[in-house]
Amino acid sequence: MKKEPWDSSTEKAKSFKISDFGIPDEVREMAKMPLVATSFLDARNILASLVDKPIAGKSGLYATISKKSIKEILSGEAVGKSFNLKAHLKAAVNIEKLFSNAIEKWEFELDPNKNNDSLEDRKYLYSPMEYDSRIVLVKLTIMKYKDIKAKKRLYSLHAIDADLG
Repeated sequence: MKKEPWDSSTEKAKSFKISDFGIPDEVREMAKMPLVATSFLDARNILASLVDKPIAGKSGLYATISKKSIKEILSGEAVGKSFNLKAHLKAAVNIEKLFSNAIEKWEFELDPNKNNDSLEDRKYLYSPMEYDSRIVLVKLTIMKYKDIKAKKRLYSLHAIDADLG
């Protein structure tokens, strides 16, 4: 599979259709998120319970969250990429469910503007999330490190202002 340009991952996400994730009624059910966070502290506390716990994706991919991941997920830069703070916090606290439903439709090149020395690969997965009577997309960034101890990490996420229907 030819890799897509590193900076096209968010734009390509806007081409998703609800059928990419399954039957519409099933997708609407999968998009329901059980957890809510009203603050960064709430989100940090919920995410802390997931540190170093292997999380399974539907494709058989496993990843973990580190303390560094939590800082990245809740950073101003990550929040700024999301279309809405509340949507971002909702996605953050439901990262386990989002990852379990996420699909990887494309492979992307590594960002040449970043230090990739320790990386083997960077994956972008997408998952549906119900937000404000809409189904939007959440992009999850997974880092696969060369260091076998680091494994695959759920590194960041952001809520994309793209309706699935």
